[in-house]
Amino acid sequence: MAFLRRLLFYLIGVGLGIAVYYMIWGDRDFDFAYFPSARVKKVFRTKTLDSNSLVHDALDLSKDSLYYKAIVDGTLDFTDPRKKPCGEYEIAFEHQRHAYEILLQNCKDTVRVLDVQITD
Repeated sequence: MAFLRRLLFYLIGVGLGIAVYYMIWGDRDFDFAYFPSARVKKVFRTKTLDSNSLVHDALDLSKDSLYYKAIVDGTLDFTDPRKKPCGEYEIAFEHQRHAYEILLQNCKDTVRVLDVQITD
């Protein structure tokens, strides 16, 4: 009987420990963006996007989430991140056998696509 009682107390303690753990650290969306390029890409994904700047002659970024694909798969170049009032970044990516470069402007509240160029 002593063993069953100790087992019961052990299970109650483990259950309370798990409950406290989930109250403190549960339901968090962890995004491991430790490097500078990963942090900037996260900002580009989460900030409000100026939708008027998505349509360009070279490529229509408003179709099929192409903007987000370019952000996730592209390589980031810190063109002029400290430019006032909005920093500028360049992302190079490939889509349908063509290489593209997108010039982005990161303002306080929004992200704007300044230019899209084909670099084949």
